[in-house]
Amino acid sequence: MKTIENTYPSPKKYFTVTKKDINNNNALLTNVLYNEMENFVKNIIVSHKETVVPTPKLYKLQVLKNAFLNDKLLLKSQIIKYNTSELHLLTKVMLHSNTNDTICKAVFKFPLITPNVMAS
Repeated sequence: MKTIENTYPSPKKYFTVTKKDINNNNALLTNVLYNEMENFVKNIIVSHKETVVPTPKLYKLQVLKNAFLNDKLLLKSQIIKYNTSELHLLTKVMLHSNTNDTICKAVFKFPLITPNVMAS
């Protein structure tokens, strides 16, 4: 008997740190990092705007280490909570060359517009 696998890919985006994104120590500015993460989750939600309020609310943010000039970063997201009132997306920022090297993690909350009706 064949089974259907969940083949939905985790959304991802690449981002390279440029001179306009750094401070005097060549480290990525925190506001630039946050804006990239926020825009990333907004783009994920835009196709579901009839059920989810498209304005993210930051729930939790952990900056673990710095990224520097010319670092290529990978942003990935996954659903960590989904119920009748809200959706929580976990977003991770990692070095593209080493995906075990996490730069930052954030959880964004999105309220649902209408409660979902679940089949019983």
